Amino acid sequence: MHATTFIASVLALTSTALAGNAGIKNNCNQDIFLTTTGPSQKSTQMKIAANGGYFSTPIVGQGNSFGLTKNADYYSANTPKLIWGASDSNGVTYYSLNTVNGNPFDGQSISLSGNQPGCATITNPDGATKACTDKADFYLQVC
Repeated sequence: MHATTFIASVLALTSTALAGNAGIKNNCNQDIFLTTTGPSQKSTQMKIAANGGYFSTPIVGQGNSFGLTKNADYYSANTPKLIWGASDSNGVTYYSLNTVNGNPFDGQSISLSGNQPGCATITNPDGATKACTDKADFYLQVC
């Protein structure tokens, strides 16, 4: 292995290991759907089970998006979406919570919080961007 390839690999692993995690817990009494888009712009969809289902992934790089809906038709213009955006840059994780086409959890509790001091908790998806250390793990709980 060339030295530059080895060094690049170690740096990539180090940045991934130091990044915080994104966790989503579904406390609703129905399954919800999560559509993720990452820095590569590749999109995937999965179901998070009702009554405690959980998803977790590292927050790495910029452009991480976690879109939650109550049906599988995420890309429909009529589907209400809760969207959590997160980007990791220069030791800081920037995050926000917003809705598109309405709030699928209207009237139900929403809480996005980080586990480090100074990480502001978001309970109202107003789109305002917050910042916290990239060492923080973030948890979004719905219902």
